Amino acid sequence: MFTRKFERRVYIAVGVFLLSCAIGLTFGAYVLWPSNLETGYQPEQPLPFSHKLHAGDLKIPCLYCHTEADRGPQATVPPLSTCMKCHEQVQTKDEAGHLKPGLAILLDHWNRKAPIAWQKVNDVADFVYFDHSRHLAAGVACQDCHGPVETMEHMRRANSLKMSWCLDCHRQPLSEKDPPAVHERAAREGRTSHAPVNCATCHR
Repeated sequence: MFTRKFERRVYIAVGVFLLSCAIGLTFGAYVLWPSNLETGYQPEQPLPFSHKLHAGDLKIPCLYCHTEADRGPQATVPPLSTCMKCHEQVQTKDEAGHLKPGLAILLDHWNRKAPIAWQKVNDVADFVYFDHSRHLAAGVACQDCHGPVETMEHMRRANSLKMSWCLDCHRQPLSEKDPPAVHERAAREGRTSHAPVNCATCHR
């Protein structure tokens, strides 16, 4: 009832439609897969702070700014006074002799005694208990969770921080690289995994 040319166009249209559906479903599954959800999140910050410059080029240790990370649950965002330990003296300018934009914003906040409203990049759900100090004591490096921060011009989320991602690490078998305290705790708890996987560990 139809010409071959018309039928061929119908087949092509149906083929393109099915291919588009397949690509769309695959992409949707990838984006919504729990381990990939929110990976790459990179909110706009109130000033252009470069981790690549500070942690990478200048090799400033993470704990110099995030002072509470090895002492308690929260890593804490440094107060302006921490920034000004360096920037009272170090005030870089462009070729025209003007303060660089990020530094100008920093000094404006410092003069007005107004804290900077940083946008949180790495976060877990409110019903999850996470202790930074416990992980650092177990030999977990900052980069294991936060990615290669020292290479990031703009901070982004490197891992999903979802439950399945955390459990993948907790279920790893103990190794010689683990600190003695980790082996001792595992022996007391009667496990051979890197960390406990019972619900009460993170959900309290």
